[in-house]
Amino acid sequence: MNSMKLFVLLITLIALEPTRVIGYGPIESDVFDNTTGTPDTRFRREIGEDYTGITLLQASDFIFKTFKQTHGGGKSYTSIDATVTSFKISGLGGYPFQVAITTGNLILLNADYVQVYFGDVKAEFTGILYHESTRVWQWTANGAAPIGLVTGIADYIRLTSGWPSKNWVPRGSGSRWDEGYAVTAYFLEYCNGLRDGFIADLNAMMRYYYSDAFFVQLLGKSVYDLWDDYKLQYGGNPPVPAVALAPAPAPAPASKC
Repeated sequence: MNSMKLFVLLITLIALEPTRVIGYGPIESDVFDNTTGTPDTRFRREIGEDYTGITLLQASDFIFKTFKQTHGGGKSYTSIDATVTSFKISGLGGYPFQVAITTGNLILLNADYVQVYFGDVKAEFTGILYHESTRVWQWTANGAAPIGLVTGIADYIRLTSGWPSKNWVPRGSGSRWDEGYAVTAYFLEYCNGLRDGFIADLNAMMRYYYSDAFFVQLLGKSVYDLWDDYKLQYGGNPPVPAVALAPAPAPAPASKC
C-alpha cells in the first residue's frame, strides 16, 4: 500500500469514534466504521462494528491457542484494531477485489468487497477476520519467510477455526507447496496431522529467520518430499520411476573351426 495514502487515511480516522471492545487478558479491539456517507452500507446492515470487534478478539484467542502462545505471543501490541472503509473512495488499490490490508496491528477491511460479495457475507467476513488477525500475530522471520507460507498459515487458521471460504480450491490442488493461501493451508493441515503441534513449532521457529530445513527438523522429511506425499494422498501424479535397463545379452562364444 502507498504509505502516504495510509497516512492520510489514518489522519482522517482520528476524528472517528471507535467501538471499543475489552478483550481477553490485556488485548483490546477498536473498530472504526468509515462507511458513513458512502454507498457501502451492507457492512452496517449485516455485520456491524460490535460483531467485528468481538470476532477480532475471538480470532486472536484462537490464534494464541493454536500457536501455543500467551496473549500477544511476544508482540508488543495491546490491541488489534480494524477500520472498514471503501477502498475505492479512499484511493487504496485493488477495488473491489482486494479484501484487506494489514499493517502492524491495524487491519483495513474493504467495504466494497463486502458490498458486492454474493452469498453469506457475514461468514465470509468472519473468515477474513481470522486470516487478517493471524497476519497481526504470526511470526514471519522479519519478512524473510516465503509469502506463500505466511498467507498459508493465515488461511490454515481460517480453515481450522471453521471459517474457510466457499470459493477455495479443493484439497490436493496447486503446483507448489508455497503457492499460498488455501493451497498451502491444506498442505499445512496435512503436515500438522503428521505431528500435532507442528504449526505452533513452525511459527515459533520463524520468529527471527526462516529455512526450508525447519520441515526436516520437525517432520524428518524435506518440504518437497512432504509435498509429494501430500499430493499422492489426494490423487496427484506420483514421481515417474526410473526405467530399469535390461542387462545386455552375453556375447556368443567364438565358434571353433
